[in-house]
Amino acid sequence: MKKVVFRLILIAVVLGAGYGVYHFFQGMSARQQSLPTTKVRRGDVVVRSFTRGELRAVRTASLAAPNLFGTVQVTKLAPLGALAREKNLIVEFDDSEVLSRLESRQLELDQVDEQIKKAQADLAIRNNQDQVDLLRARYAVRRAELEVKRNEILAAIDQKKNILNLDEARRRLKQLESDIKSKQEQALAEINVLREKRNRSLLDINREKMRLSQVKLLSPIGGLVAVRQNRSGFSGMFGTQVPDIREGDQVPPGTPVADVLDLSELEVIARVGELDRANLREGQEVVIRLDALAEKVFDGKIKSMSGTASANVFSSDPGKKFDVVFSIDMKQLLTTLGAKPDAIARILALAEENRKKPLSVTTGSMFGGMPGMAGLMGGGAQAGGMQAGGMPAGAAGGGMQSGGMAGMQGGMPGAQAGGDQAGGQGGQRRAGGFGMGANSNMTPEQQKKMQEILKKALNGKTMIDLSPEERQAMFAKVREEAKKAGIEMPQRGGNRGGGPETAGGAGAPGAPGAAGGTGARGAAAGAPSFGPQAPGAAGGGNRGGMMGMGSGGAGGFSAKDLENATLPPPPEEGDTMEVLLRPGLLADVEILVEKVPNAIYVPNQSIFEKDGKPVVYVKSGENWVARNIKIDKRSESVTVVTSGVNPGDTISLADPNAKPGDKKKADEKKSSGGAAGALPVGGSKGGQ
Repeated sequence: MKKVVFRLILIAVVLGAGYGVYHFFQGMSARQQSLPTTKVRRGDVVVRSFTRGELRAVRTASLAAPNLFGTVQVTKLAPLGALAREKNLIVEFDDSEVLSRLESRQLELDQVDEQIKKAQADLAIRNNQDQVDLLRARYAVRRAELEVKRNEILAAIDQKKNILNLDEARRRLKQLESDIKSKQEQALAEINVLREKRNRSLLDINREKMRLSQVKLLSPIGGLVAVRQNRSGFSGMFGTQVPDIREGDQVPPGTPVADVLDLSELEVIARVGELDRANLREGQEVVIRLDALAEKVFDGKIKSMSGTASANVFSSDPGKKFDVVFSIDMKQLLTTLGAKPDAIARILALAEENRKKPLSVTTGSMFGGMPGMAGLMGGGAQAGGMQAGGMPAGAAGGGMQSGGMAGMQGGMPGAQAGGDQAGGQGGQRRAGGFGMGANSNMTPEQQKKMQEILKKALNGKTMIDLSPEERQAMFAKVREEAKKAGIEMPQRGGNRGGGPETAGGAGAPGAPGAAGGTGARGAAAGAPSFGPQAPGAAGGGNRGGMMGMGSGGAGGFSAKDLENATLPPPPEEGDTMEVLLRPGLLADVEILVEKVPNAIYVPNQSIFEKDGKPVVYVKSGENWVARNIKIDKRSESVTVVTSGVNPGDTISLADPNAKPGDKKKADEKKSSGGAAGALPVGGSKGGQ
């Protein structure tokens, strides 16, 4: 009985195993028949790379708050999105504190002037009294000498008295001359102290005038106005929205307030991964699609690429990527927007004009900018005064002459015989020569060329080592070389670098000089500097230099430009053709990496990993055979192979040996990049 039961169990097991084997092969056959397949193809493959970025202006003029040495409060601000023209007012700051300080400095200057006049008058009165005392002493000496000549007829004791009286008279005369000289030197020293105090007041006035010229920031180019966010006055939590700068806000000095974006030339900036960066080069053609202009395609090229990768802390992608800048065909873009041919020609001409303008952050510092070369290397206190950049212009006669310290000796009371000439000649010096601002309209290439010309002209020397005559010859040579190089330098005279020309009058001994007339042009005062221009100095002039300092806030704009500047119209009132493309619009960029002709390629999803090598499953009869392949290039959809398969082979798009539980593992691999995605390839992601 036991044997029968055992045999029945054995038969049941064998039948079950047979049924299982039969069911397995039947299921495998059905599964193999349901696998998606495709053919290996031969043809041209275009390897593409895709990225996403944003539109921006090629040239941007940033306007920053100046250092007004006080509260910097915005009183006027151009509307956000307004289309500004060149010399339009963009930002204006409160100038009440500057005006108050300027009035105080002017009052101090007037007080010092009155003190100088009083000191000069007292010195003149004292000199007159001293001259009377001196005449009396000389008369006493002469009388004593005459008495001594009568000694032959006098007694011995009278002779001795006359000799003693003569010695005493001579001693008194000598002592009186010494006292007069000492008192005169002391009085002149006191006047010089007052003059230095006056010079300091003039410097303070010039600083305040310079700050006053910086309260208005004008647009150096035409473009779209973009207002910055007021991060300095906002203390919200991280991630909250920061408000834009508005009228009435206070901003720290040097803070960018607004940008003027040149819309005549745009570009797209995007970020690409390491694999894509290795296959990109400048000049590659790209196809650009803007989100705001659906179904519109624009041509472009790779303009520049960063050499190092960086991470964006505000992005969800923690990986480091490279910045790539793409140019866009502006003519095609404007035509697509519906611009007329004359408008397109005007915009492209504006782009060419703006391309030649050196743009930088427009701001003002304590002195309106760093000293230029002339301010650092220029002449010392010579007959013409402090030459480079020029001291404040405009006092009369014995005061501060146009050009600096000149004429200080000429108008002094009690000066020597040559004092009159010194006062007159010194006054003929122009304020600052041709001053600062020689490069205010130069391109960076021209500035570099000018520096080379100046370095060659100096021949290893400094400005301090040169005499005034050598400086004149050197400047003439620099001007000639600049003219040959096609660089236009400012002419001597006019408003560039100094105030109006004034000449100190001839001061009579003991009295201040009279107000001067028109000075001679072309005086050798002031070195050409290659820094920014300076606003008007005391004594007049729109661009007078001060100690070689330039103005960054109002550089390149005259007083008339600042006075007549107006805010641009709001966006809805102006011409909107050029603001249809707002910087910041998102754009998709398709980069044409490479075109591989007559290549054998397979879909990316047909490549699998087996034993660490890429394989494809090729159908051989009723079975699937794994073949190792060698990858040449990879795009976003297909892979170019050099060996392992032949055109026309049927390959599987799914793993024929995959078990039902492997699907979840495959999905996990895909989410982490997958093994095949990490295979070394020669090309970047892209499209066919």
